[in-house]
Amino acid sequence: MRFAVLNETNDLVENVIVASASQKDELETALGRTLMDASPLGLAIGDLCVGGGDWTRNIDGEQVKLPIGDNSAVAEAIAILEGADTQ
Repeated sequence: MRFAVLNETNDLVENVIVASASQKDELETALGRTLMDASPLGLAIGDLCVGGGDWTRNIDGEQVKLPIGDNSAVAEAIAILEGADTQ
């Protein structure tokens, strides 16, 4: 399972680790941090939680709401980067 390691205020992903779900409590205690399942939103290092509990990622200087796949502007940008014709 992929876990996002959150900072002290639980609003920033400091690290992402892979561990068994059964190890979550032990790892939280050892690290002194909250662990959150990173998979549903595809959380990565540097992702930020903003007002209302929305997780965002900085893409080219703009905070984009996660999951990125649900954002049409980001999907178009990714398609352009991958060489797809968007016209």
